[in-house]
Amino acid sequence: MHHEEYLSSAARSTLRPIVIRGEGEHIESLTSYIGRLAWHHSVKPSLLIGSLIDPGKSAGFLNHEIATSFNSLTPKTAAIVESVATQAGLASHMVAAMTFVHLHDQIDHSARGFIRKTKQWCPVCYHEDHSNGGQYDRLAWSLQGVSHCVKHRCKLRDYCQHCLKAQPYLSTKCKVGFCHHCEQSLTESVLSKRADVDCKESEVYSSLVLGIVDQANAETESLESILRQIAYMFSAEGIPRFAEFLKMDRHCVERWMTGETKPALKSVQRVCGKLKVPWADVLMKRMSASEIIESNKRSRSKIQWARRELDSERELRVVDGEILHDDQPCARKVRSAAAIERIDRYLDQIISGKVKPYSRAKIASTLGVSSGYLESLFGQKVKTISEIYKKYLDDLSVSRTELLKAEIYVSLQMVYEDGEAPSWSNVGAYLSEDLQKRFSMTEIARIRKEAIPDVFSGRYQASAQKAKRKLGLVK
Repeated sequence: MHHEEYLSSAARSTLRPIVIRGEGEHIESLTSYIGRLAWHHSVKPSLLIGSLIDPGKSAGFLNHEIATSFNSLTPKTAAIVESVATQAGLASHMVAAMTFVHLHDQIDHSARGFIRKTKQWCPVCYHEDHSNGGQYDRLAWSLQGVSHCVKHRCKLRDYCQHCLKAQPYLSTKCKVGFCHHCEQSLTESVLSKRADVDCKESEVYSSLVLGIVDQANAETESLESILRQIAYMFSAEGIPRFAEFLKMDRHCVERWMTGETKPALKSVQRVCGKLKVPWADVLMKRMSASEIIESNKRSRSKIQWARRELDSERELRVVDGEILHDDQPCARKVRSAAAIERIDRYLDQIISGKVKPYSRAKIASTLGVSSGYLESLFGQKVKTISEIYKKYLDDLSVSRTELLKAEIYVSLQMVYEDGEAPSWSNVGAYLSEDLQKRFSMTEIARIRKEAIPDVFSGRYQASAQKAKRKLGLVK
């Protein structure tokens, strides 16, 4: 039954499609669909994936990376969606509904802490599916934040009740609903303990499942567009004040709004928590920027949200986009502004050449701040100073080497004129104690070794005698 000829001998370009089970938040996951599709064609899932869907993948891939690649939101997931849609003859948006690829442009693509590495399931759902024509895994079950079934409000299982072993997302031995190790049913006759309070977080995460929606007609407002509108409605000063309100790095927030990077899921939760709006509704575009702003206007004073012109008399000059103005600046902000202005003057003096350049760590230590803080506020100036410091070290290295070389050449010349061998003791006798303290023995030995062939060659001695006669030192 399980042989490669079944796949390679067929001349058709697509597989026989099967119906996607579930709808809305209870829609089937892509790993479950591929597993059912494989058994429908009487082949193992590993063979189907390695031959048609993702050629070259080994069977071990099913145990470790299958969910983070197939059910997730990474670029790899988008490629798998297109492959399955082509092979199974389905529309791309129907296959994409079995993944979280709709969040690809919203949060960080790495999916760290987003998808579980091992499978979990609801035994009650399996029992109902068995009566309704076949068991399947829900997409929401693969989320790290989902621990309860939102339908039956019972805790999900992540191990077999018979052999007590964790289950892979795709089994090469049996169909969905049976243990990969002992092949016993994963359906329990006794319901798991219900926990209504713990179901709230699972409900929020489960709402990230989009379901089958035509992506061409979906909402197009991106997360960075929403954040940008909120930032400039929050304050006339835009990103700097908004980043201070979030208590996050300004440059990080700027990169989110320009689309250079995507925020991680935890960062989205933190931002929405500060704005007091449901983070899942923002990610799923069920709340627009205007609704978020209106929601915050009701909970915040009108003065805080009103656009204001900067008052030059109350302005606090803070470098690189920090807070420039506050109606009633507290003592801490005044001290912070003064400290940043002092750092700015010191960096300007280094760039202008008035102060000797040092490394970033040395400058940060001198100013009493961390290197990361210095780079976050004065990124361009720190970069310029690093280049100046590097050039300073290069010039210093060259000047030290030239000084040492000149001293050793003089010492070797005196050894040569005395008719002695250029040994270490003879050369060192003509070097000053100060020079021997300033340079290491390794440096002196290296320069001496390089200079001996030059000093004791006939051509060098001829040029040296010619120079001495020109100076009148010899006849």
